[in-house]
Amino acid sequence: MTYYNETFIILSGLCAVLTYLTFNEKKSLIINSKNNNNNKNNDNSENSKAFYNFRRNYLIVYFFGTAGDWLQGPYLYTSYKNRGFDLNQIAILFVTGFLASGIFGIIVGSAADKYGRKKFCLVYSLLYSTSCLIIVLFSNFYILLFGRVLGGISTSLLFSVFEAWMISEHMLRGFDSDLLSDTFSYMSFGNGFVAIICGLLAGGLEKNYGILSPFMMAIGFFIIAALMIIINWNENFGKMIEQNNSSRSLTSSLSYAINIIKNDSFILVLGAVQSLFEASMYIFVFLWGPLLEIQHKSNFNLYSKEELLPFGLIFSSFMVAIMIGSLIYGHMSGSKNISLSTISHFNLLIASISLLISTFVKNELLLFFFFTIFEFTCGIYFPLIGTLRAKVVPKNLHATIGNLFRVPLNLIVVTILTSEFLISTKCLLCSLLLFIAFILSFALPKTI
Repeated sequence: MTYYNETFIILSGLCAVLTYLTFNEKKSLIINSKNNNNNKNNDNSENSKAFYNFRRNYLIVYFFGTAGDWLQGPYLYTSYKNRGFDLNQIAILFVTGFLASGIFGIIVGSAADKYGRKKFCLVYSLLYSTSCLIIVLFSNFYILLFGRVLGGISTSLLFSVFEAWMISEHMLRGFDSDLLSDTFSYMSFGNGFVAIICGLLAGGLEKNYGILSPFMMAIGFFIIAALMIIINWNENFGKMIEQNNSSRSLTSSLSYAINIIKNDSFILVLGAVQSLFEASMYIFVFLWGPLLEIQHKSNFNLYSKEELLPFGLIFSSFMVAIMIGSLIYGHMSGSKNISLSTISHFNLLIASISLLISTFVKNELLLFFFFTIFEFTCGIYFPLIGTLRAKVVPKNLHATIGNLFRVPLNLIVVTILTSEFLISTKCLLCSLLLFIAFILSFALPKTI
């Protein structure tokens, strides 16, 4: 049994224990709540039932949407390579996706706030399905380039409009705002679990039906998500303060959102932290494989007799680390003694240190360990930033402002990935970005 097998088993065991403890704790809280309600009235009990139904309906749709995204990941590069494209052409395809996410994300985010978040969650399913269909049916570089544009826009919608719909609907239904933190924790935990399942499913599909089969399955998931949205979701909008919102153009809506950011330092700082952390995270996706391979080759026969790294097992370990992080966040956020700003300080510092050490370490196993620590901080980050956005960003502009901050995020990613820096230098730059985010996090409100 290799070190990677042992690590995955240990992480899975730890995750299982934490999951058991977490759900046991939630179950106890529900029972206590019901007992209290019996002594008062049934209003709170009905409200709790409505909330759990709402959260379940949202999470099922969200996980189907993310499953379609995860299924493609392992084979996107290979699908391009098998068509005979060189590394430069493949790089252009990937960079185009990031640029499209940054540029068009602003427009679709603002449009979603104006014309309806439910509609644009459906647009997500349509655009991403079309992107997958293009990969399956076409080999022309320029048509595939158009597919990457659609994929980039879809990514922006996934990470902004779904969240905007959920937060707005949560508030419209009168649920306690403190429950949002719980929902974000479930989203992060479930996303890690879905990623592992989709990785295994994609591998099985590729082995039995070919490399394009995961993309076809992804379309199926997007269709299921769309049908559930149509059946179960209400429409909600980002209503402006002004009464003449219906006549407000997308351009003026963007200007309004930019003015909100300029006049609210907390939103500006939160957006900067989001851009810096997520830029580092996206860059890390392209770095961890090559960095581990370099150390694996230099340490060959020392720790392993295998020529190839078990990338599937490593990826699964990273996802379990994310799940553990989300569970730890759930416990910390439930404590009255720890503020969200304090959690952000420690999490950003640990993330920065983990990549800083990774830049200089020359041991394959230590490198994997610190990469896993970074993924653990990602598990804390996702529910943390979602909760902070829900508290700080105006509900009427949630998707618009969320996508505005994806512009610098994607510019940072494209700039660093296309630079001539050594791969270790790029990792060091990620650590620096995270440290800047750590410094900025001290400007966040201390009371949240």
